[in-house]
Amino acid sequence: MDRYRPRYHFTAPRNWMNDPNGPFQLNGEYHLFYQHNPSKPEWGDIHWGHAISKDLVNWTHLPYGMAPSYELGESHCFSGCSVVDGEEVTLFYTSIGEGERNAATGAQQWMARGTDMRTWQKPAINPVLTLELHGDLQIRDWRDPYVWKTEDGWRMILGGIHEEKGCAFIYHSDNLEQWSFKGIFYKGEEWIWECPHLFRFGDKAVLFYSPSGPVRYLSGTINGDQLVDVQQHGTVDFGGWEGYYASTGFVDEAGRRIVHGWIPEGSRGEEFPVNLDWAGALALPRVVDLKPNGALSMTPVPALESLRGENYSFANVTVNQSAWNTGVGSTSFECLLEIDRQAIASTDLTISVFASACGKEHTDVVLDLAANTISIDRSNSSLLPKVHKTAITGELPVADGTDFIKLRIFVDQSIVEVFVDDETCLTTRVYPTLEDSNGIQLRSGNDKSVVSSIQIWEMKAADIREE
Repeated sequence: MDRYRPRYHFTAPRNWMNDPNGPFQLNGEYHLFYQHNPSKPEWGDIHWGHAISKDLVNWTHLPYGMAPSYELGESHCFSGCSVVDGEEVTLFYTSIGEGERNAATGAQQWMARGTDMRTWQKPAINPVLTLELHGDLQIRDWRDPYVWKTEDGWRMILGGIHEEKGCAFIYHSDNLEQWSFKGIFYKGEEWIWECPHLFRFGDKAVLFYSPSGPVRYLSGTINGDQLVDVQQHGTVDFGGWEGYYASTGFVDEAGRRIVHGWIPEGSRGEEFPVNLDWAGALALPRVVDLKPNGALSMTPVPALESLRGENYSFANVTVNQSAWNTGVGSTSFECLLEIDRQAIASTDLTISVFASACGKEHTDVVLDLAANTISIDRSNSSLLPKVHKTAITGELPVADGTDFIKLRIFVDQSIVEVFVDDETCLTTRVYPTLEDSNGIQLRSGNDKSVVSSIQIWEMKAADIREE
């Protein structure tokens, strides 16, 4: 058995996967595409993999959705989105080739259409957008279309680089086929923006982007064809290349705003000694909402609770500098802690997962109110010398007068995904080696820390199968 393959996080059946692409729901069925190399567990020959689900938890893999049209000069079908228009779905994506069609200076935006949700035809009008639309405006690394409907037609945003800064560029169409450039939707401070997408909340909008580091968001309002009056500039997930990148989102038929993100495999490092026939996973699908202060709230989709198995419950646990062992051994579980802020105000609280009895391996989730941080300390996560062991650290949410902190930790074979008060999120990969690296322990910097409640659920494997 492959001890590192996740059991309830989405993975491709085999070989490489990266960015989630074009999710949508139609007639009760969820569709998810993803960047996929069908022949090797490494990046290259990028297709769109395709899977369907009734609940965003259990998935059936279909034959891949799109392949590069080699005869038309395509080498890769890069990331993009889907547009549901009646019973027809249009996929938009970035088409990449060789030479003049390279990703930096020769990208094009293409479309494919489908009505049976299994086959996708690329019309002869491709490409539907080219860099010539911008006139004298110089744009590099132009990619990852995201489309939504407005009162006067359709809007598309694309990521890229202008004047050495990452930007989101915006376009308009009446018919999804002819597009006009409307300007720079927002210009960032980072050197690149990838995978821009947005959610609207009444007159508010939240723009997500991936700047070759932790995924960020801006909450503000749309005025014409620009994002203005930014209220919050936040972080979607602090994992970045070590755990969470290239997010995308959609609104389902119940009106929920759902975001997907890719969990990269780079933390394996060089010369990973285990030969695995797969690479990459997706983070748990998250329901997104907007708080009054402009911050995002993010919670795993409730359907994940259907995978909860045996439950272990503890109340008013006193934690000190010696590790308190829960007695639970698992590498695939959910842990929910409620912590009184006053009880740990002057110290830190550490929850160790993947902990071995000998103490040589453990991954530590560290809550530090004094420093206002939550971190995943990987320094002792593995005895393998070349896997990544840097810490993932994020800022805690604003307390807003609440007495308790809610900390949710999802552990899945090689994934640690953390939610603090449904706002701060961290995701990363770890690769323990010892057979008994499955303990769950708590400790504190002093002898007076009390954890109000701890619940641990063994998580059953999701049903992820091939058609």
